[in-house]
Amino acid sequence: MRIPHSWKDKHGHYSFFFERLDADYKQELNLKGNRLRILYERPRDGFTYGCSPADVIKMLTSIVNHTPSLPNIVAFRQPTRKQQQLKPVWGRFVYFAEFGKIQGTAIILEAQELGATLKWPKRMSLADQAEYERLVSDGHSFEELKRHYKCSLTEHTVRNTVLYRTLLHELGHLVQYHQEVLMRPMALDQDQDVARELYFSKPSSEREVFAHAFASELYQTLESSGHVPFQSLGFE
Repeated sequence: MRIPHSWKDKHGHYSFFFERLDADYKQELNLKGNRLRILYERPRDGFTYGCSPADVIKMLTSIVNHTPSLPNIVAFRQPTRKQQQLKPVWGRFVYFAEFGKIQGTAIILEAQELGATLKWPKRMSLADQAEYERLVSDGHSFEELKRHYKCSLTEHTVRNTVLYRTLLHELGHLVQYHQEVLMRPMALDQDQDVARELYFSKPSSEREVFAHAFASELYQTLESSGHVPFQSLGFE
């Protein structure tokens, strides 16, 4: 079993699997000069994003003065069963995504199955250990078994991980790209094509370290100012 990397529609246009969603709700708004589009695919029964478009907008409104850039798109996406089993993610950042005619940088948040078991091995790399500790900080209550730790996903813990950490983490990738490729004189090279090549030649682990640090520092800033956590706004 594998997940097809891309599909071709009847018109001959290709799209990546994570660009395929059926948006039940769309919203366009402007956050201090940043044009943002929200795409929301209704999750299947028993699945949740842990947050709503209104929650994400509230987060980004609180963030806008602390970041040089915001994404063009935030998409809420329901993964297929195969995608959920073979390549589960909380979310992803895409440097250029196409959802039909809606294009640009995108943070994609993926629906999670309530009650699903999250397993973590006892033998961990340093990166795995760090992620396990972040999950514990998110409120996931792991039970220790013989060979691994496990917990069940709840609405509360999914919200903590998706809204308060994944959203900020994926934003961190955009911020690093903005600083090192688009923003002069901080860019890796004054030639933008060279700067882009240098950026993408970095190990993905290095970019992950930046995004984790960015998310942690920004959350602490928002928490100290009283912006987070907050009660779910639902659909407004």
